[in-house]
Amino acid sequence: MEAFKKKKYRLYIKLGSFYKFTALTFSIIYGFFIVFLLNLQYQLGSGDIASYLHFFNQFDGRDAPELTVQQDGAFRLSVFFLRDFFGVEALTILGVFGFLTATIMSYIFLTHIRSEKDLVYLLPLLIMMFISPVTQVLFSSNIRSGIAFTLLMIGIIYLRGLPRLASFAVSSIIHLSMIPFVGLFILYHLKNRLNYDGMKINNTFTFILLLSASIFLSVVGGIFYGGTAVSSSFAYNLLILYVAFLMIFTGRKLITNVFGFMSAGMIFIYFTGIFIDVSYSRYIGNALLLYFLFLIQQGEERKIEVFTVGFIPFFILTSSYMFSNLS
Repeated sequence: MEAFKKKKYRLYIKLGSFYKFTALTFSIIYGFFIVFLLNLQYQLGSGDIASYLHFFNQFDGRDAPELTVQQDGAFRLSVFFLRDFFGVEALTILGVFGFLTATIMSYIFLTHIRSEKDLVYLLPLLIMMFISPVTQVLFSSNIRSGIAFTLLMIGIIYLRGLPRLASFAVSSIIHLSMIPFVGLFILYHLKNRLNYDGMKINNTFTFILLLSASIFLSVVGGIFYGGTAVSSSFAYNLLILYVAFLMIFTGRKLITNVFGFMSAGMIFIYFTGIFIDVSYSRYIGNALLLYFLFLIQQGEERKIEVFTVGFIPFFILTSSYMFSNLS
């Protein structure tokens, strides 16, 4: 009997190692896919890549204009340093950043899928989620935001105590747009602390608290961060509203999970921004990835199927729009 248990345990270890190796392989493939998209945007002169390279080709680390944290100074100075240290082009440095963030994030998601059965249900949505323009742009175009978000997720999932706080601080310095994520994460745990202290908070109060906090973060972000004016069309906003309702109605436990809580908060921030004429469109991809982590942890098979089918029109429309712009 003891020998059977040991053999079964060794088989479990081997299967676990094989799954991690497979997850790493697919993550690396996705990383190269992001590098391909990054180079494609460079050749077409679109996205943030073109503006970044225009800046790096004009200056070196010594004659660059004075940069501040709000103007992504830490990121640009890091690229200058790495470019000079390794003696390569800025495009290569940006490509490495895109590859690493895409590989790490996809590996985190794949290794959090609990079983082969869950993988069967989640794989179609996972593919659409990571290929969708609103999410892959985090790694292939908005590289600084992708780096900051990756550090934030590593801190949330793998770190505790001071190392977690350090990752939050570094990610916020790299990109100030990470501050709302940190704020919502802290708010979620403060809410849970009240539950532990004997004060039970129901879902209605939690929803009101989340909505109020999101409005506050949106307004404060518009004042201090100086976000750009809303430029998205009515049709696009209607499409995001459709996805928001899909998220809420297929995930009733949304605000009881930290990733669902943060995802809903970022959606609220996006729509608050529309009313105050501040664009938070960059948060849609983050919100979808956070929602997908919620589905991995607490999603029911039927709801995963419904959300997957409902997400297909959003995926097709946004992908068609992206390819029409690239052509």
